[in-house]
Amino acid sequence: MDDQTATTPEGQSQDLAALLEAARKEVQDTQDKYLRALAESENMRKRMERLCDERVWQEKKRVLSHLLEVADQVEQALKYASAEDAIGAGVRITLQHLHKVLAQEGVQVVPSVGQAFDPNMHEAVEMIEGDGEPNQVAAEFRKGYTLNGRLLRAARVQVHKAS
Repeated sequence: MDDQTATTPEGQSQDLAALLEAARKEVQDTQDKYLRALAESENMRKRMERLCDERVWQEKKRVLSHLLEVADQVEQALKYASAEDAIGAGVRITLQHLHKVLAQEGVQVVPSVGQAFDPNMHEAVEMIEGDGEPNQVAAEFRKGYTLNGRLLRAARVQVHKAS
């Protein structure tokens, strides 16, 4: 009797309806899996892009930090060179060129002396009492620099104490 029900037009339409519903469910499941895989792929692409950007930042920071140390040493050497000295003039030109290269890479000096102390940009190495405004930078021991708006090296400074 079951064989006869399956061969009747009503039985066939029920079987076809069940097959159609199963196919629709399979299509929906496949579409959901596709959309999830697409979203995961996009998230992975963004994650890799952020990782690459961070790696580039770290490498630039490493190289530029070495160049900043060289610039510091050249500036120190210039303190002992006379204005008429030909070697001193050559060292000054070299330092100017080095600062130009650093600027082209996006390196900028952090303003310090006379500015309000900013713990995000300055490293206080000494506190002094005096006539200056409280929490104002009195002197700079080492220049600070940013690279494209991000801190590359904090400025080492002397800060006025609050009285």
